[in-house]
Amino acid sequence: MRKSIFLFLVILFINGRQALAQDSVIKTMDSTKLSTEDSLSLEAFKDSIEDLLASQSYFQESLGFLSNNVYLGRKDTAATPYATAMFGYYHKSGLYATVSVSYLLASGENRIDLTSLEAGYTFQAGKFEGQATAMKSWYSNQSYNVKSEIQGTISFSAGYDFGFIKPLIVPYVNIGNKTDFATTFGLEHSFYFANNHLDITPSLNANGSTQNYYNSYYKKRKFSVIRKGVNVIVDGSRSGTVLNASQFKILDYEFSTPVNYTIKKWTFDFSPTYVVPVSPATLAITTIKGNAPPKTRVFTEKLSNTFFFQAGITYKF
Repeated sequence: MRKSIFLFLVILFINGRQALAQDSVIKTMDSTKLSTEDSLSLEAFKDSIEDLLASQSYFQESLGFLSNNVYLGRKDTAATPYATAMFGYYHKSGLYATVSVSYLLASGENRIDLTSLEAGYTFQAGKFEGQATAMKSWYSNQSYNVKSEIQGTISFSAGYDFGFIKPLIVPYVNIGNKTDFATTFGLEHSFYFANNHLDITPSLNANGSTQNYYNSYYKKRKFSVIRKGVNVIVDGSRSGTVLNASQFKILDYEFSTPVNYTIKKWTFDFSPTYVVPVSPATLAITTIKGNAPPKTRVFTEKLSNTFFFQAGITYKF
């Protein structure tokens, strides 16, 4: 209580001193008025106190919907829509931890397909902001998600707001049967409306990565996991390999416009994304049928542009 009263008095003192200084400028224009540097310093001090008062730890829970899982421009032949429930704790220091569960909504599937734990640290220094994150993922044995062979991710993001544009870079490591190195290069700018309750952030990202995760998906998931609407070989087997999977390439360009509306403790979000994949992989598909000798076909995969969206609701307490 004493601390709160003290901070209130400091703010009141700052406001009072600025008001007296303005009166002095208007009435007397004498040499006792505050200099520009003094005013800026006091304003900065006031802002820092207000930020301190506003800073607090909190819990957060959310429910979201993803129309289709698309990763680095790649997707499975069957749609992968998810409903995801998340619960997290965010400490005022910047540390946070979350747990999430994703339920696969595809027809004939209907199961918990992914569970993940995430911990990290966010920070901001002036116009520079960053985040360090570590995530552990568990996919269902029946999952056909193209990311399903990724067991964990370690990432660091950094951005600097120049006002008219904010460039971002996100290097990260995907841990699986073999490690992948990836980087996102992004540009974005936020627009604020309705007294800052509504924000819209058009963004453009270019994503590059090695494709060991994709190679594991082709070897272990693509042809061995049965899903509705996909043909399988009844009396044989098929396996695939992504050639030169350890080579780093730009894999896709993503155009998105996240929209967030916050009212009190609730936030509603909608994020449409259009993906343009590039650098198609060279695949070697081996088919064994009956007693016939194995047949291997090498070809370049066909990629197509994709539109998907995410929508959700979040409650902070």
